[in-house]
Amino acid sequence: MVRVLVVDDKSDIRLLLVAVLQRAGHEVVEAADGTSVSSWVKDANPDLIILDLMMPGMDGWDTLAQLKSNPESSQIPVIISSALSEDEDLEKARSMGAVDYISKPWAVDDLIERVRWATTFGEKSA
Repeated sequence: MVRVLVVDDKSDIRLLLVAVLQRAGHEVVEAADGTSVSSWVKDANPDLIILDLMMPGMDGWDTLAQLKSNPESSQIPVIISSALSEDEDLEKARSMGAVDYISKPWAVDDLIERVRWATTFGEKSA
């Protein structure tokens, strides 16, 4: 079982992600914004983070930068889940340390496969 931290300011998106991931056998923890991610990482010890980019307050870009600059969270794989779908966004996310990028709206099977890949990727690169 993989413990996934879902970070999205939209409660309906979090609900959907939780339902899909739990149905796939994963444990899920939710955060509604980027400012609480550090404490969730410490408390929940996630194996994977699914992170939205467009959030009020601390957006996903700042959250990703914070995660990757902190030794306690720098090795946790991050999948970006965003409505931003330009090539530049994908390239920026990867250059900042995200292992994958899935554009909203995503297909359930695609999301599950990317979670499986990202957690396998994390094990192999550790």
